Formats: sequence, structure tokens, C-alpha cells
Amino acid sequence: MHSILDDLPEAGNFSSIESSSSGQHSVVNLEQPRAQYCVGDTLSVQVNVKDYRGNPKAHGGDFILARIHSPKLQASASGQVTDLLNGSYRVSFHLFWPGHVLVSVILIHSSEAVGILRRISAHNYDKIMHTGTFYRGKKKEQSRCGVRLKSDKPLCEYRKKEDAEYYACIPPKTLPCSTLMAMRSRNGPIPNMTKDEHFLLSRWSSSSCQTGSLFRADAISRCLKDKKLKLMGDSTVRQWQETLMKMLRGLKYVKPYDTHYFAQAVDPKKNITVQWKMHGHPFVTGYNMVKDLCGYISEEVDRVAVGDVVVIGVGQHFRPFPLEIFIQRLINMRKAILRLQERSPQTVVIFKLENTRELDSEMTHLSDWFGYVQNLVQRKVFGDLKVVLVDAWDITTAANTFITHPNTIVVSNEISLALSHLCHDA
Repeated sequence: MHSILDDLPEAGNFSSIESSSSGQHSVVNLEQPRAQYCVGDTLSVQVNVKDYRGNPKAHGGDFILARIHSPKLQASASGQVTDLLNGSYRVSFHLFWPGHVLVSVILIHSSEAVGILRRISAHNYDKIMHTGTFYRGKKKEQSRCGVRLKSDKPLCEYRKKEDAEYYACIPPKTLPCSTLMAMRSRNGPIPNMTKDEHFLLSRWSSSSCQTGSLFRADAISRCLKDKKLKLMGDSTVRQWQETLMKMLRGLKYVKPYDTHYFAQAVDPKKNITVQWKMHGHPFVTGYNMVKDLCGYISEEVDRVAVGDVVVIGVGQHFRPFPLEIFIQRLINMRKAILRLQERSPQTVVIFKLENTRELDSEMTHLSDWFGYVQNLVQRKVFGDLKVVLVDAWDITTAANTFITHPNTIVVSNEISLALSHLCHDA
């Protein structure tokens, strides 16, 4: 937790809109411009951030995304942003293809907005309000639940002592705690935010462009032949199953399945199995999720058979919660992966990092800044393990795809990148 926070530049203190970073007033210039660049060169630009009055900023902490793209070629790549901590940023692009390229730089959040996000997230467990439904026979009762609850009275506590997973509910009127069956969520209020602070976090929608697919269907089919792919996590990794079913004609759902919880698709001729299961609480959804139909990923990893391929994708449902909740979950996954690699060293484990999402999302709860920080955490927790990291953040930034569930072409690129580590000769 401390190492992640130490890696983040100090955020700005919000005093007024006029003194906050403004994308419209900021300037982007080529560094050491040349008449011609070659494929393989690095193109660098400098971003000089200014406030709404046009005055240069004197500190860093802004959240910036950048890409180069060639619309005619349908080619794009993200840039590496370096905060110079003085109001300026260096963005470096690797030139992968010949031809003309356009440079795009987006100020997602000013440093002042980042400061607001950090303030309202620290130890705030109430940004998402859960309602638990308790059943016994035909009797049904509801009460408030959450990852942390403040109460002077005893709570219904649901914990796994061995790995510190925990959530709780206010006891229902008459039914026992053990009858908790399902939970749904809604956004909770954010206290102590001014109208100007809300304005600073407001954004607009963005269009997306498409990029080409790396693997053909026949190559994917050869790669996955006689393999069982176990997908664990949220709906962004469930998209891998859905996309593979569109690409591989023989891959069909096996009943029963429910795309809120679990789905298995099989191609009996090629002996390909692609299974997906939703991760355990917390989930951010208005749908009444039956808790026992989801699974903690650490427990699912412990059930993996020798020879299975594991793909894990988590993060979107953790964004509204304090960072320590996500870190604890990842630490439990790390322990399970080490146990798996000890009993089955040849098992391939793939992590799909978080992708960007809609710019008109509820920024106080779901901002991409939270996803950016959670990706830093994933790299830190799993960086020394023998695992594959699929940088969905890089892919969706390059494709300018600000949507929780990207289009099939973007997802197929994520899959292709993963399979390039699994099947080198496909």
C-alpha cells in the first residue's frame, strides 16, 4: 500500500476552477523535432500544462493519456507519460509503422481532480451501498451489507480467517445470518464535495477507432486444441469467452449457464473448453447476485487441474472501494498462484489488466484513475511471478476505446496477445 502511494506524484490541492489544470489552455510541442523519423525511433513530445487563466502550472500530478495513430492504416499505439513534477510532462512514443502519424494527448483529470479522488476514496467504504436479501422458505428480509460497516450492535459477519476476506450485514429482523442468499448494490452519497469539485470531475464521451486482429481463427483453433481455458473474474474477461465463440464456430455454450455467474463453452471436435466464473464479493451491480454462485479467485485457482490455462481479470468492481480491499484480494491470489505453480509448474497463468472505461462514468466511483492505480498494484504484486500480463490498458488507450466492454476487435487483440505467449508456433 505504501509503496504504491509513494510511486504516485503528490496531487494538487483544489482552491478554484480557474487555478486548476486546463486541457484547452495547455500546450503540446515536439521535443527536438526532426524532418524525418524512422521505424523503431522514439518520438517525444512535451506537454506544458496551464490553468484556466493560461498560467503555467508549477507542479505535477495530472492524469494524462496519450497515443499516436494513423487512421488510414487503422494503426495506433499508446505513449509513456513521464511526470517531470514541475507542470510539464514528457510523452514518449515508439514508432512501430511507417507513414504519417497523429499525436493525441488527453487530460483525463487535473492534478486537483486527482487530489479530490484520493481524498474521497481513503477509508471511504460507503461509496457503494449493498442490500442483502435473506431467505428462509417463503420468508424474505433485507438489510444493509458492506465490506466494512459501522455499528454499535453485533453484525452478521462473513469472513475467511485464513486470507482476511470479510464483509458484513446488519442482522435482519427475524432471520438468522446464515440465510443470506443474494446482494445488489447502488451508489452511495459522497459527503463533503462542493459543486465546483463535482464540476471538475465531469467529463464527456469519446469515440473509438478499430485496430486489426493479430490471430486468425484457424491459428486460435490450433493454439487451443486439447486445452481447457479457465477464465476467472469480471465481465471484461467473460468477453474473451464471448469473442472466442464468435471466432470459433464449433465452440458452443453447455447448459445450464448464466452469464452473471458461470458459463462453459465446448468444442468437442477440437477438445477445446472455455470456462468463465465471476469473482466473489464485492460486485457493483443492481442485479441481485446470489453470493454462493460466485467464487473467490484464490479458491478457484486451488481447484485448477494440471494442464489448464488460467486467465484472471479483476478490478472494475473494486474501483469504488479503498485500495487496501483490492490489495488484500490480490495478495490472496498471489498465494494461490504460488501453490498452483508448486504443484504444476508448467501451468500458464495470464492476468488481463484493467481496461479504460466510459468518460461519462460516475467519476467519484469509477474513474479511470482508480483503474490506473489498481494496474500499478497488479504489476507490483505479480511482477516477480512467472505469469503473463496482458496490458488491456495499453490496448484500449491506443485504440481510444473508452468503454467498459470494448468491441470485438479490441478484445480479439487482447486474446491474441495472450495466445502469443501460449502458442509460439500458432
